[in-house]
Amino acid sequence: MVYTRFILLLSFLFSSFSSNALAETSHPYPEFNADYNATWTGGWFPINVDAQRSLVYQDDGTATLTFEADSAIAGLEEISTFRFLEDTIQPLQYRYLRTGLFKEPDRDQLFNWQQKQIVNGDNQEVFEGHWHDLVQDNLSYNLQASIDLKQGKTQFSYPVFDRNKVKDFKFQMVGFESLKTKVGMLRTVKVEQIEKKKDKKKTYIWFAKDYDYLLVRLKQKQKDGQTYQIDLTYADINGKTLGKPKK
Repeated sequence: MVYTRFILLLSFLFSSFSSNALAETSHPYPEFNADYNATWTGGWFPINVDAQRSLVYQDDGTATLTFEADSAIAGLEEISTFRFLEDTIQPLQYRYLRTGLFKEPDRDQLFNWQQKQIVNGDNQEVFEGHWHDLVQDNLSYNLQASIDLKQGKTQFSYPVFDRNKVKDFKFQMVGFESLKTKVGMLRTVKVEQIEKKKDKKKTYIWFAKDYDYLLVRLKQKQKDGQTYQIDLTYADINGKTLGKPKK
């Protein structure tokens, strides 16, 4: 079904960002709450979905990054629990939970850094041969991109454990752009996801320079002409507010 496919793609595309001074000095990225609106075009009519992202730190120093998209017929939640080694995210657990018309099964993945294993949390099966010392989960890598941009990097590549194997996600900074958004005019950094030459898909992401490189827009055009666009509608990050929260 087109609608559920759109929600699944939305989670993958999101798969970056309320904070106080203590959090800013203690962690590479501040806590945040952010709302987004996503639009899919290419069918008989456009589809719109609202989504939320948040980052919260726990007393033990671990962090929880959450993505949620919900509608009357389907819902999706992704939860990444991780820690930092200096400025690098080390995922500890990734959970994928769906409701309604989604056919894709739930996932619970555990990252054992001592034994260097990725484990299926449901049956304790080890995903053999897929460990990488810089591994990211299917949600954490986008936040790592914001951190790397803050550090001045212009190219980044992440080994992302997606479903049952590691895939290389590569990104290249395109340049700087003043972008008109739903929360006003923003100074942004435009980044392109580098795809294989045979893949005609194009994905561009815009991050706000003045708001901790928060993800403010993502636009993807598929090889079949379908387009997906995600836009920030509200954010509370590092003591700054963009837009207005939903009532």
